[in-house]
Amino acid sequence: MIETGKTMNARTAERRSTDAPSTMRADNGAPVDVIVIDLSRSGVRIVTDAKLEIGQEISIGLAGAGVTRAYVAWARDGEYGCAFERPMAPEDEAVAFSRAPVQRLGVTTPPQQSSGDDYLRELYRRHRVWALPWDAVLMTLAMLVLVWAFFQL
Repeated sequence: MIETGKTMNARTAERRSTDAPSTMRADNGAPVDVIVIDLSRSGVRIVTDAKLEIGQEISIGLAGAGVTRAYVAWARDGEYGCAFERPMAPEDEAVAFSRAPVQRLGVTTPPQQSSGDDYLRELYRRHRVWALPWDAVLMTLAMLVLVWAFFQL
């Protein structure tokens, strides 16, 4: 466990709302998805489905600022306050979660494959009005010509 006296007082640090996805690792080392609700130089407030114990050590990834060791200071209905082992440097706190968002674990986007079929589908989607099924149009014209010719007799 981390000694609580070695961290700065969490209540004196200014908090910044993030509502950003992140990854945490607890005792077993398995990655766990979390949402970082807010962040300060002294800690984070997270929401997760994982069950954490007060005093439990964790490592949490802070996008743009790297991985930080912390301990669970309080818990309430799946929401946890975690105090950092050492206060973050002001420059690290400023860049944390300020760049591209972190992709949640287990949610992958398939690689984009480019093929002729994809190109035609996208073209049809964008120009739906003009991309008519021409065989149906020609058949309709042929039927109109036949009807017209029938009534001309």
